[in-house]
Amino acid sequence: MLKDDDIQHIRTVLVHLVGRWAREKDDNPEIAKEIVGHYNGLLRYLINTGWDDGLPLEAELPDELMPQEYLELLGSP
Repeated sequence: MLKDDDIQHIRTVLVHLVGRWAREKDDNPEIAKEIVGHYNGLLRYLINTGWDDGLPLEAELPDELMPQEYLELLGSP
């Protein structure tokens, strides 16, 4: 399990990536797709360490872009 400081740092990075995705999604879809890949990899890492909390809304991508592991963690289909 990660330390709280490590988890907070990762959550901050996730918020940053969501902001970058929002800025790029319309004009630069290839960059936005790359950002989603980085985001999902980081979130999967967090989940694989035993983290099982939800994220604040500002740290989430739209459901269709979120990794399945996260949706299952929250009990979404």
